[in-house]
Amino acid sequence: MAASKSFLDSLKKPEPTSFKMTDFRRELHLRHKRDEHAKKERMKALQESKLISKYAITIDTSRARSNCDVLRMCVKELGFKEYPFGRKDNCCDVHWHACHFEDNPEVYGGKVNKFPGMGEICSKMTLFRCLDIMRDLFPTDYDFYPRTWYLPAQFHEFSCEIRKMHERRVKPKPTFIVKPDTGAQGDGIYLLREPNEYSSFNGKCHVAQEYMSNVYLIDKFKFDFRIYVLLKSLEPLEFYICQEGLARFSTLPYENPTNKNIHESFMHLTNYSLNKRSSTFNRSDRDDEGSKRTLTSVLRRIAMNGHDSNKVWKSIERIVCKTIVAIVPEMKVEYQAAVPPGKTGPSCFQVLGFDILLLHNLKPILLEINASPSLSLDSEQEVSPGVFEYVISPKDEEVKYPLIRDTLLHVVPIDKLKYFRKRKKRRLLKKLKASSSQKMKRPEPLVKQRTSIVIIKADESDEEKREVNVTQQMSEMHMDIDSSASHGESTARDANSDDERESNLKSDTELDEEVDNYFETKLRESCLKQLYPAIYDEECERYRILERVAGLFIYFLGIRGSLRIGPTGFRTFARKCRLNRKGMTNASVDIMYIDLQRRWDHMNPERTSGSGIKSIGKKGNGGSIVSNTGLCYQGFLDACIEIARRKFYAPSKIEMLENLVDHCELSLNLKDNDLANNLPRLHFRRLGLQYRQGSLYAMPRRIMEQMTEETTIEDLLKAHEKKLRQPSKEDIESFLRRSRRTIYQPSSTAAVLSAHRSPDSE
Repeated sequence: MAASKSFLDSLKKPEPTSFKMTDFRRELHLRHKRDEHAKKERMKALQESKLISKYAITIDTSRARSNCDVLRMCVKELGFKEYPFGRKDNCCDVHWHACHFEDNPEVYGGKVNKFPGMGEICSKMTLFRCLDIMRDLFPTDYDFYPRTWYLPAQFHEFSCEIRKMHERRVKPKPTFIVKPDTGAQGDGIYLLREPNEYSSFNGKCHVAQEYMSNVYLIDKFKFDFRIYVLLKSLEPLEFYICQEGLARFSTLPYENPTNKNIHESFMHLTNYSLNKRSSTFNRSDRDDEGSKRTLTSVLRRIAMNGHDSNKVWKSIERIVCKTIVAIVPEMKVEYQAAVPPGKTGPSCFQVLGFDILLLHNLKPILLEINASPSLSLDSEQEVSPGVFEYVISPKDEEVKYPLIRDTLLHVVPIDKLKYFRKRKKRRLLKKLKASSSQKMKRPEPLVKQRTSIVIIKADESDEEKREVNVTQQMSEMHMDIDSSASHGESTARDANSDDERESNLKSDTELDEEVDNYFETKLRESCLKQLYPAIYDEECERYRILERVAGLFIYFLGIRGSLRIGPTGFRTFARKCRLNRKGMTNASVDIMYIDLQRRWDHMNPERTSGSGIKSIGKKGNGGSIVSNTGLCYQGFLDACIEIARRKFYAPSKIEMLENLVDHCELSLNLKDNDLANNLPRLHFRRLGLQYRQGSLYAMPRRIMEQMTEETTIEDLLKAHEKKLRQPSKEDIESFLRRSRRTIYQPSSTAAVLSAHRSPDSE
């Protein structure tokens, strides 16, 4: 039987000890191992989630991708709970994803590190159009970015400008840089000098900008700054700037563009993803050397060269504030489309990357905004010719680690963070008390004092060795000196021991103060500095007029969650805002709408109404399907500016637009409990008070007619309360008496005049 069994076993096909690369079983084997490992990790995460406290701060890193390394380091240091595979039973407190907001349809609560539509808002065309509108309203304040043309829509204007420059013989010869609208990491960027050198690939949109050739150089290399900004919330608006950043250098010494070097991308472009491929890329770990350096080291270098680095940093802060204020209206329109009012959804925050270039006179110039800046700590290092490995970059870790850590501390729930700090405070108190008690109970080391020595003479035998009591002889010789010295030492030793015991026995209040100081120092060491509303609130308040226009646009959107206003909504806007009283007929309103819609569809061929439908999220998972036909927000803003120019003329464009918005808000006559917030902007300005931004409301017309220069808010409120008060019996009787006293009895002359009165006089 055993022989037959061994014979059958010999007939079986032997199992392969090793797989070939072409064998599909190797792939199946590896896939099975990966599935088993993922299953174990899921079971482990599920088991750990059952034991988690309701006050624990949870972080979802299932879609963090390249941000996982620095994120896990911060989560581990802060003591938060990480969910690498997501959390199905409940939403996490923070969802850190490397994809767009629209790619997260399963997120229904918590906070997400992406705003809706932020990738489109930070695209080259949308960003610089927002800045162009602000430059049109505030010419002297928005001069921190180069002139921009939008191709191919403005190719004719671009060609005419180049021809005019050639006719004027401008020196040096002007150079322009062309960037794709949605490009990243330096792909598709090139320089040109003639308009016929422009080529549109597959009909994609580009922006053409003046190339800044007179730049500030360090060690003969061109560089730019990567500034990190945390946009914490939209309502209320709040954002921070990271006080540490990166400086990215080109890898070839810089020269002014000529026909010979115009194609040298390693000389004219500073993108890290592009220059790291260069053979001259310097990977030095020193702060003041290498092709990638820290922001503070470059600012120190600028100060060493005799320039004011603090002034440069203040200018960068103002650029960040003005740019964010310019894009906030677009963000509000996108946010209401993704999370309409009344619908439960997550709140958002986002880390943005601003690319800033310094000119020769140290004036900062905004190049672009990166909606998803790289937060990875890895850098390529060539270990052998053609072989690279990824290692942690010390400079990236120095900048990005505190950025992510402090960002998490700013966005986690406040109630959980308070509980977390209390728990950490209790643990720290236990450690301090335990250390103080150990110091108090620690015995003093015993020091043995030698009282006798053996004196041996060279000419004596072993029997003649004698032991001499040195202490006794010394006491006999110096009795007085030794007695006084020993007494002083003993008293000093006793006093020192008492002081040490008293110092070790700290009270609970002192320990509490020590722990509080510890947390205060941690907060002071934060790398994030609040710009708005802490510092630049009053300075940027006048730039926020477009947010009121965005509020009007959202108010008249016909479809919930839509991004475009239709013709019916535009007519409703003109009718409810009573523009017909200013001479705007229905025909002129329709003509203006059709004209602007065609113009903006031509300006945005990639986002034209022909695309039909835009999906936000997934329809089955709470997402919505939104029509893309109609007039976009920027087209509606153009319409408001044109109406203000025609019917609300004023010396400046900003005053025209303010007059139009005030008129629209007054005509809407929306209700609000707090009437003091509903006063128009101009009356706040006359009263010397601060206007609360973002209000779409206006006071009733009857109260507006009572406004004079001497009128105060209290008087208006009293008058309004008196109007709303129910009339008493005495008020009714006095009214009836006055009406009886003033009864009109017509005479014969009055009757004749009334018979010949024209209908128009009525």
